[in-house]
Amino acid sequence: MLESLILGIVYDEDLTGYDIKKNIEKSFGVFYKASFGSLYPALKRLTGKGFVTTYEHPQGGRQKIFYHITEAGKSSFLEWLSSPMNILDGTNLNLAKVYFFDRLPAEIRDTQLLLYENNNISYLRELEALEKSLSHMDHLDSCYYKMSTLYYGISVTEKTIEWCRHIREGKVLKELTAK
Repeated sequence: MLESLILGIVYDEDLTGYDIKKNIEKSFGVFYKASFGSLYPALKRLTGKGFVTTYEHPQGGRQKIFYHITEAGKSSFLEWLSSPMNILDGTNLNLAKVYFFDRLPAEIRDTQLLLYENNNISYLRELEALEKSLSHMDHLDSCYYKMSTLYYGISVTEKTIEWCRHIREGKVLKELTAK
């Protein structure tokens, strides 16, 4: 995942490892974190795969290593970006992917979001069935906090479905938070 995100970041601009880390923090760092300890090994793997190349360039009186995406790297990134989102990957990883959806043609974007929405609807049905089956349990009050995680999952999934519909329909983004 981190490798794909890095490719998206350097897609249009050559950057240093430090700049890539800062870009992650300012763009989607609210829902995805990457440490330098994970970033530099990922950059090394990308270089080894031929997805990025490096070059040195003076900056601020020092020689800095810049990362440049190759055509193979662009192809790999677009292939990843066009692949369906899996709800089991977690919300944060899927949001990091959606962050780059402006690079996709509208029909691929819409298909992905509709599929993601439908997968969340199916998942919501599973959670609601679980809730229904558990509601008949004796001593339900003794597992209040366990049940609270189920209700959290239901709430987040409902909101995710609403979010998918909202952005698929191209509605004004502020409307979603105004409720």
